[in-house]
Amino acid sequence: MIYSFDSLVETLRSHCNNVKHRIWICSPFIGCIKDVLRIIGGSWKRNDIDFRVITDIETGFIRQDTFDDFIKNHPNSIRTLKSLHAKIYIVDDWCLVSSANLTGTAFSKRYEIGTDDVNISEVETFFNSLWENKKTKLVTSWSKGKKQSQIEFEDGGVGYDKLTNLPTYSARMGKMDKYLARCSKYKAFAKNYEKITGRCRDMVDDGFTLLQEVDYLFNYLEHVVCVSKELTKVQQRTESTRNSLIKKYFKEISTHYEQNRNYELRRINSTKLVKKLTSPSRIKTISAKEVRTVLDTFNCFGLGRDMHGHASNFIKKNSLSDIRYHWDALLNHGDITSEKVNECCKLRHCSDSSVSELIAWRFPDKYPIMNTCSKKGLWFFGIDG
Repeated sequence: MIYSFDSLVETLRSHCNNVKHRIWICSPFIGCIKDVLRIIGGSWKRNDIDFRVITDIETGFIRQDTFDDFIKNHPNSIRTLKSLHAKIYIVDDWCLVSSANLTGTAFSKRYEIGTDDVNISEVETFFNSLWENKKTKLVTSWSKGKKQSQIEFEDGGVGYDKLTNLPTYSARMGKMDKYLARCSKYKAFAKNYEKITGRCRDMVDDGFTLLQEVDYLFNYLEHVVCVSKELTKVQQRTESTRNSLIKKYFKEISTHYEQNRNYELRRINSTKLVKKLTSPSRIKTISAKEVRTVLDTFNCFGLGRDMHGHASNFIKKNSLSDIRYHWDALLNHGDITSEKVNECCKLRHCSDSSVSELIAWRFPDKYPIMNTCSKKGLWFFGIDG
């Protein structure tokens, strides 16, 4: 297939939005983060994505805001190779070979072309040969490269007329991409927790998923022993210290759970309830009363207390047909993506936190509850969540 104009950027963005395991990019010129996000979205921020970038910081450039964002989410992901000219975008098992650099100018103001009619294994081999080339260097600090006037010409607002519009990338999309990125860090922590502890057998026997057990740990740190409650930033921890803390508090939560077992089974009951009411066979006929039952499981609504009237307003201000449609689209039609979450958040009085809880209760083995408590829990163990 040959792509140009709208189809070039829209096809690339679509594949990047739905990435499963890797995004590899070759581009000698890489533009500002605002345009980069409109071209490739923000799914690359997840730490379960193998993200690699080859650029040319000597005769090309990477804008500093983009460099900082790439490195923040994926340390050691950028390498530079002088005289690089290839433009390659590998997303999972799909590949685009193009004339277009990763800049807003290239994808919206230049006459560019690209094709995915390639042998991906051959392109992958070529990419790896560049990545491992002895002249290719790891980049850990940003440098300007070209003169600013040349950067402006390649990535600025001068020089060319607009040929096509870049896809939108809203603040809410960015927020949800950050949410999915934090989820991936949470899940990486959970795997390490499981490896170290072997899990609490009582929780396993009662049906807790791994992510629900870690959520229990974070709630214990926040509300019982209060060691994470007042944190305002991530704590510096060595791997050894982190693992020792996991072992210490695993013992404590195992005892605490045994003493409060009957009350804590509400988590399992909430999961079963939400799974049942939002399943493909039920969601299309869910009643307003059942919607309220789902909302009453949410921590952000006060576990049924609806202290600020958010649940009541949600039901009053949205039609039942809209709620059914958006919840069904989010939960029952493929993977969770930032775009789908963004669409669901168009429901009135629908917050990011309530959507994340809906996802977590429905898919407790895949998605954690992401809130202030979980963020501080990760901070306590030295992870910037």
